[in-house]
Amino acid sequence: MANRNNPSGFLPVNLPTGGGGQPVVEEFDLASANSEIGVGTPVTWASGVIDRAAATNALAGIAAEYKAASAGGKIAVWSDPNQRFVAQTDDGTGVLTALAGIGLNASFIGTGVTNRRSTAEIDESSGLDTATLELKVLKLSPEYSGSRGAKNAYGEFNRLIVKINNHQFGSSTGTAGT
Repeated sequence: MANRNNPSGFLPVNLPTGGGGQPVVEEFDLASANSEIGVGTPVTWASGVIDRAAATNALAGIAAEYKAASAGGKIAVWSDPNQRFVAQTDDGTGVLTALAGIGLNASFIGTGVTNRRSTAEIDESSGLDTATLELKVLKLSPEYSGSRGAKNAYGEFNRLIVKINNHQFGSSTGTAGT
């Protein structure tokens, strides 16, 4: 069975050290003229505030809640540099849709929001060893989200487990992919 095309942003899949049973969430000030941010949207921190990240930004984490455009206030973010996330690839033609993509770094694509959820995906054609890319691909997710036991497979729209490679709260700008 082929993988379904169901982009849903980046969602946590493990508990970092000290998580106490839940992924670590921190509250940050949100830019007063923020872009719309869905649950699972990559975010960046600049001038003391959080906003939606562009694909070339170092990341502060992943939004853990929805915020309407220009909402301001505070936003909950999964910001632990050790947090792992699951997300789908955007296509079926790049290196990240095969076993050879494991260990490489990648970028994300898409900044849309549908039903308060991010539609961001892993850019499957971005798999390189470049240390400054935002994400590090760790492994294929065993199950396909929302499919009640449906198995995930390499190929179009495969779901991968990643961690933030170029993390603003980490100790470096990232590591080279392997």
